[in-house]
Amino acid sequence: MTEIKVMKGADIKFAKMLSEIEQWGHLTSDFERLSRLDPNGCFVAWDGSARAGIVTTVTYKDYAFLGNLIVKQEKRSRGIGLMLMQHSIAYLDKRGVETIELDGVFAAVSLYRRLGFRDKYLSLRFVRKPGERRKEAAGAKVCSESSQSLTLFDREKIGFDRGVFLKELIKDHTDTTYCLTDGKLLAYAVTRGRANGAVHIGPLVAENRISCDRLLSTITPKHNQRILTIGVPEINRAAIEIVLRHCFEYCPPSLRMYRGSRIDYERHVYGIVSSDVG
Repeated sequence: MTEIKVMKGADIKFAKMLSEIEQWGHLTSDFERLSRLDPNGCFVAWDGSARAGIVTTVTYKDYAFLGNLIVKQEKRSRGIGLMLMQHSIAYLDKRGVETIELDGVFAAVSLYRRLGFRDKYLSLRFVRKPGERRKEAAGAKVCSESSQSLTLFDREKIGFDRGVFLKELIKDHTDTTYCLTDGKLLAYAVTRGRANGAVHIGPLVAENRISCDRLLSTITPKHNQRILTIGVPEINRAAIEIVLRHCFEYCPPSLRMYRGSRIDYERHVYGIVSSDVG
């Protein structure tokens, strides 16, 4: 018998193990952060006395993002993924969430469509391989702005409030959060190491393409000996042009999907947080 339970601290090691198998690069702290922000919003499927799968959610008031749907290989094709999805959707509906989004791997897209999710656009992935050291551009710096300033800027640019999550993220990565200012805040980005050894850039929110370009010109030379990754909404064509100019290369994408009301907020989003939290 399969039962869905709230993810507890003792389950995080299992969640991390599943993400390692999928090579998603998540850290233990990523699952701890999600559980801390909403102790009732992440779930584990139990098949009898054994853990079988996970799913996580993060809620930004009436908008939520669903991610990390993983079922153990030997437990697949038994409907466990469907149960996890139905349980998490019901939880978010009960909270009054109007829009749920996710980045779906293509093998699971048919499942998401059956559950009422609609296609939005490709969620593109880019990687930049280690290379020769390049001169660092002037302008952007390790951020001295308060997390409150960054979250206000973020809310102004994307149109909804994800401040509680961002404050936690920035607190964990204070020394690797970068800002571009010119009398006012023009762009910010959080960079963070991943379990696979790469450095991920995201979120990256900017006033315009010039601000994004200047910010990346500061960040990328700092990590010339590391693999860099970034996720870009297909709908933001300027962002695609910029990351390609900074020597990033295409990786296999996923599909951004939504359930409920469609909201379009991508104009200033030049880099998503990650594929599991939006």
